[in-house]
Amino acid sequence: MKRISALVIAMLMAVAVIAPASMAANENETASEVLKITESTPTDGDKGVSVENLSVKLTFDKEMAGLSADQKKTNQNAIKLTDPEGKEISVTAYYSADHPDQVMIISATSGNKLNRFDSATEYTLSIGKNFASADGTALGTEQKISFTTLNQDRSMKIYMLLMVLMMAGMMFFTMRSAKKSAEKADNEKGVTKTVNPYKEAKRTGKSVEEIVAADRKKKEKAAEAAAKKREAALALEEEIMEQERKSHNKRVTARSPISAAGSDYKIKVKTTKKPEKSNKNTNPKGRTGKQKNKKNGGKKKKK
Repeated sequence: MKRISALVIAMLMAVAVIAPASMAANENETASEVLKITESTPTDGDKGVSVENLSVKLTFDKEMAGLSADQKKTNQNAIKLTDPEGKEISVTAYYSADHPDQVMIISATSGNKLNRFDSATEYTLSIGKNFASADGTALGTEQKISFTTLNQDRSMKIYMLLMVLMMAGMMFFTMRSAKKSAEKADNEKGVTKTVNPYKEAKRTGKSVEEIVAADRKKKEKAAEAAAKKREAALALEEEIMEQERKSHNKRVTARSPISAAGSDYKIKVKTTKKPEKSNKNTNPKGRTGKQKNKKNGGKKKKK
């Protein structure tokens, strides 16, 4: 009897030790078999979502590609997109072999035409507990992701305001640059702008004497700068001309024969005697025309 009692007590103690461990293992095993959403775009509570080509990208901890037709149908029935009034908007789940852990939820009509979404409106995507991965692991609990679309009216107003400010800034800097360029050109030409001391005194609150003195000082400074610039230009021009003269004027230190340059050409100089002058007069005075013709052979010139 004592042996039986001791055996029963030992069995109860073994059960008490093994049971919690087995229950914890079952819980861990069950937890590991639950499909999890690791990331979503947009995230839950996100605001300012663009209404153009609106879609939701879900990333899971298991592969979603390679589902059978029945699994895709089950997942399709498990997803639902609703507006603030609870009206359901048609959506379709797409799977990618390039990204096997991702599912793209796109809202489109039966004709693959994208639905239109309202701005500044909250939408909710529900993923049912039967939504499963390729190996059959399901979510287990329903998941919801809510997001608010962008307020397009306010965004358009802000955009237009920024455009106006940008255009005004461009005009301001363009006019300022043109004014500075004109003043620079006048200073280079030595032209000084006439200042109306009374008008300038009224605008600035300074006295007329101060305005006149400041204008005179400015003109003297501009004239001095222009004179220095002219002197520098003249000096530079003279320097350039001197360099040009030096580069074109080549001097020979001494004469060299042509053979020094490697030529064997020789010049032969011939001298000719000058004809001696004859003292005989070819046309003596006092000779008549007949005598001239007789000397020429009696030939007369034909007319």
